Amino acid sequence: MYRHFLVPVGDMGSCIEATGHAVAFAQSMGARVTFLPILYRHAATLHRLASRAGNLTERTLELLARAEAAARAQGVPYSSIAASEETSFDSIVAAAIKSGCDLICIAPTQRLTEAGDVAPAPSDDSGTVNVAVLIFAADSRPATSRAIGRLLDEHRTIADTVHALLDMVRTARAAGQQPEPISMRETVERLRDLQIRRHSLKEDARLFPRLRERTSVADAELDELECRHQRDKQLLDELAELSELVGRDSAPRVLAARLEQALAAYAQFTWEYLGREEGVVLPIARRYLRDEDWDDIAMAFDATAANSAKGQT
Repeated sequence: MYRHFLVPVGDMGSCIEATGHAVAFAQSMGARVTFLPILYRHAATLHRLASRAGNLTERTLELLARAEAAARAQGVPYSSIAASEETSFDSIVAAAIKSGCDLICIAPTQRLTEAGDVAPAPSDDSGTVNVAVLIFAADSRPATSRAIGRLLDEHRTIADTVHALLDMVRTARAAGQQPEPISMRETVERLRDLQIRRHSLKEDARLFPRLRERTSVADAELDELECRHQRDKQLLDELAELSELVGRDSAPRVLAARLEQALAAYAQFTWEYLGREEGVVLPIARRYLRDEDWDDIAMAFDATAANSAKGQT
């Protein structure tokens, strides 16, 4: 059977779902995976961001870190290859052949054939098929899509905020300056709000307990992520303390370096967390939670979002 999967990774919901399925399938098959980051969500603005290579580089590192975290958590051997700005199916096939993969795992949105769930990719000159394609079915249950859609939207908002902080600090440091103090503190506080009040509390209050009620399969991973909630709070407190020194410290260059180092560490911590939740917990939740569970979770997420908009969270 198949021993080496190519898995294109992106930040669209369908790609995240397919990555989780692919890693779980690789674990069951004893296969390895190679991740190919493709910036689907940003493809329309790549030309505008071309002058900000750091931004694209950070986005690529984020995608890889999240996918690799899911693979590590499930004990799946993995490697990664350079990001591609080309999103055509032919480019994905070419990457698979070059990497020695025998199966490409893709989301329905990447599907270019109606031949079935497993379709042969183009062959070489000898007429021998080099790689097969597995198209994972998308979970179309309305309540599931709504609840997970809410969660992934928050993941994107958290990621965007982390990238904004990194860009703010690195731009200022490159100019030999410190970040603008008020903007820095407000953005750190926004990140704290997103992570602690919205993200973590939703999981503690609804998703994680409900999953524990339905199965023990995810208990070890849930325990690990819940422990990371405390570490997340500690890291955010450290960032808040550093941000309070901006504009007041007598050694601004040293402070800027400390800020960049702390933010880079926090970014890696966040990508690891999001990747494990998306690539390990959500696939298990899709399998074991019932429609009434997803309805309840979605309602709780909607209520939290409404309260947050009113400033009541």
